[in-house]
Amino acid sequence: MIGYRFVGALYDAFSQLDGLLVSVLSRFWPAVPHSCPPLLNRSILERIGFFEKLPSIPFHVAPHQVPASDRADKQWLLSPSTCYHTFSLLSGNGQQQWPLRRFTAISNCHRFEPEGGNPLRMASFSMREFVFVGERELVERESEAAFMYAVAFLRGAGFSIDLEVASDIFYGEGSAATRKVQKAMGVKLEAVTMGPAGVRGSVASRNFHRDLFTSTFGIGNDDQSCRMHSACVAFGIERLLLSLLAATEDFDPVRLIDLLRRSAELIEAPEGSII
Repeated sequence: MIGYRFVGALYDAFSQLDGLLVSVLSRFWPAVPHSCPPLLNRSILERIGFFEKLPSIPFHVAPHQVPASDRADKQWLLSPSTCYHTFSLLSGNGQQQWPLRRFTAISNCHRFEPEGGNPLRMASFSMREFVFVGERELVERESEAAFMYAVAFLRGAGFSIDLEVASDIFYGEGSAATRKVQKAMGVKLEAVTMGPAGVRGSVASRNFHRDLFTSTFGIGNDDQSCRMHSACVAFGIERLLLSLLAATEDFDPVRLIDLLRRSAELIEAPEGSII
């Protein structure tokens, strides 16, 4: 599956679903928005060990030139994730430190997906991310709270959302032992629901990056004793839309958005203090 072209009511539902997620989370976690180009320089992914650690085959492109027939241009790639743009944006910020900052963006992401026949596995898809950067305690607490609030918002519309601890591919290295440790530490939490054709899949996740990205991209003080941390809350918008539609009466996108709007109006404020 390459991706989807939504038209009419489906396109409206796609846009409004993303808008509702931003609106609901921005009540208590307002974030600085930024745009994302479709391309990333290979050096950005090399800095985090992407090509050694992550189970993904990158899509290379050759802008402004026709590559030689015997080699492909390896400098530019179609972006595999939204948050890489955020960390590239913050790279080398002059040793600035802050308690907590939040950023949000949506981008078209590209990944090699070998699972044929699964309507949730797309080579090209939209990912909305909320990125938290700051002191470890605040980053972990607030990203967790934001993720759980988003889950409560979806459940409030009548949808069944399960939570599952998973291994975080940012620390993947392909080791079964490493992945067990990651699960024990809870670095990745996924929101899982039933999708089209009875296929269960993850539609959102919360990821603790620890100081991997902040140290790699020179974000904050380089003193390891006070290194800032980061986390992200991510939503696959097509996955989420298709899964929610599968559980909506008559697969009606207008009814789906009405249910979500009602949930957005009725959801209560989260417990505890919010920075």
